Amino acid sequence: MKTAQITHIYLPHIGGLEFYVKRLADSLNQDGTPTEVLTTDMNTQSEGRKPEAKYFSATFQYMRNPFSIGFIKYLKKHDYDILHLHSVWFLHCLLAVYFRKKAKVVSTIHGVYPDDSNLKIKLFLRLYKPFIKYVLNKSDVIFVYSVIEQEKLRKIFNIRPEKIKIVPMAIEIESYQDQPKEKMILFTGRIIPDKNPELLIKAVALMDTKFNDYRVAFVGLITETYKQELIELSGKLKVRNKVDFVGPFDPSIENQKNELMDYYKKASAFVSLGSWEGQPTRLMEAMQFKTPVIAFAAGGTADFVNDNVNGVIIRELNENLLAEKLELILSDAAFSKKLGEEARKTIINEYSWDKTFEKIRKVYTDKTSIPK
Repeated sequence: MKTAQITHIYLPHIGGLEFYVKRLADSLNQDGTPTEVLTTDMNTQSEGRKPEAKYFSATFQYMRNPFSIGFIKYLKKHDYDILHLHSVWFLHCLLAVYFRKKAKVVSTIHGVYPDDSNLKIKLFLRLYKPFIKYVLNKSDVIFVYSVIEQEKLRKIFNIRPEKIKIVPMAIEIESYQDQPKEKMILFTGRIIPDKNPELLIKAVALMDTKFNDYRVAFVGLITETYKQELIELSGKLKVRNKVDFVGPFDPSIENQKNELMDYYKKASAFVSLGSWEGQPTRLMEAMQFKTPVIAFAAGGTADFVNDNVNGVIIRELNENLLAEKLELILSDAAFSKKLGEEARKTIINEYSWDKTFEKIRKVYTDKTSIPK
């Protein structure tokens, strides 16, 4: 069996999708299944590119959506048993389906549809929706992370339920011994408008003065332009001295991974506010280290973050509500400890990568009738 993982962008560009594809490609190659990652060079520096990937030049791009003639030429010359598509909202996946030859198509939906977005994105999604439906109809099987995402996929795209399989996001579980938490509120991942980092800055500005010694660490990839916007906002709200920008870190590089994990271990609270999500890896990474999390209920987040049990869910993007929940976690040590303990249990019991990989491997085998 020979597979190709299709993604519009890949490491060293930092993001949850990129790391998911990296884990899957590495697991398949280690398991004896030859696997390539076919991607583009959009926003990707030359240093740190991965040997399992082929980076095709982006002929042009629109709204972070690249088109590559080189990718088309490569697909036409090579044969695969499985084409595994990641993020079907991108042209790369549409082209892969059209030029698939005899390959079986597996699609992983890393977030079916945004729970909140601006007018420009809504217009683009409406115009592109027929192409997504084409990709989904041509897929032999479709992976979603959760029951919530499954229902959303069926409702929005009218996909037959027998084509859909729930295969949750997962991480490689790290060992952990309890340690003191620092006065830090953590926000990781790609720092872009869709992730709503400005809401956290506004919430911190509203918090009671007794929390003045807490700082906010934004750890992740951010453009200089957007970083300056957030710095200006924090200055306007008189919390500039509380806001730090760090990283990004590449978890596929050992020393950088250790630095990132240290942030998760030390944080008193972790915040996830993305409006277009599947099941955020960054939430799972925080939860495995018993760090209390506050998450916006986008995508399949509420399928694994159980409100007031292993985390806190907010159902609207509101800075007053976020400030209230942060104050609760930071002031109630017993509540915070309970959330952390339950969070680690959830991740260990239900979201380990070994379990998820076996589910994917079984689908590959069933669809091709090839053992490996």
